[in-house]
Amino acid sequence: MDPILLAWRLPRFADTALRGSIVAALVAGSRPTQQNLVTDALIRFERIVQAQASDGVRPALLFAQRDRISASLRRFLASRFARRLFALRRREIIAVGRSARPFDALVRGRRGATYAVLIRTLPTGARRLDAYRAIRTAAGARPGRAPTGVVIYDLTDGCAMTLALAAQGAACAA
Repeated sequence: MDPILLAWRLPRFADTALRGSIVAALVAGSRPTQQNLVTDALIRFERIVQAQASDGVRPALLFAQRDRISASLRRFLASRFARRLFALRRREIIAVGRSARPFDALVRGRRGATYAVLIRTLPTGARRLDAYRAIRTAAGARPGRAPTGVVIYDLTDGCAMTLALAAQGAACAA
């Protein structure tokens, strides 16, 4: 693979590894430690990079992404969102991973409503609005009953927000 193209894709690989380790910890059913979650994410990241670039990558690029992974997971585990997510009982988790696509998980809220959980690095500026539109469209297009809302955790700044959806999948609040 071209080194410039690979350098451009490394943040996406890191996000995929982050999401994968968080979803795996959610499936395991207990609150993970920071060391376990970071180790799992780094192993996933290394596997993705090795699969895409078997001839190697510049070490400086890898170290920058590794630092970003550990900082993002540290911030995630310190967040209220992580505490609430890992406090869910197994019966409140409807689907995770591939069965929850295009989201990371589908969970049942306090009053029985279904919420989609999305852990992503969101773009900044006007492109963020396009991302919100795409998320709303994906929630409305989900087969079966559409979720009541989408809980989004932004890996960039560590903020969680909820996009509430109307019964038809249109946005009511942001």
